[in-house]
Amino acid sequence: MEPIMQRLAVRLQLLAANAKARAEQGADRGEVVEKVIIVAAAAAITIAAMAAIAAAVDIKVAGLEL
Repeated sequence: MEPIMQRLAVRLQLLAANAKARAEQGADRGEVVEKVIIVAAAAAITIAAMAAIAAAVDIKVAGLEL
């Protein structure tokens, strides 16, 4: 009966190690996704600012009547 208990203990240790490794991989993926979202938000803000500047320049140029 003892070898069965040892095998069960080893199996449980392997399952725990596997679960821990998957959790760590998931955390790494979460960090990457978070960074991608932050970069995308910064890009969207930059594009909106560029569009606002372009619109302001168009309004000024139209007001000068070159």
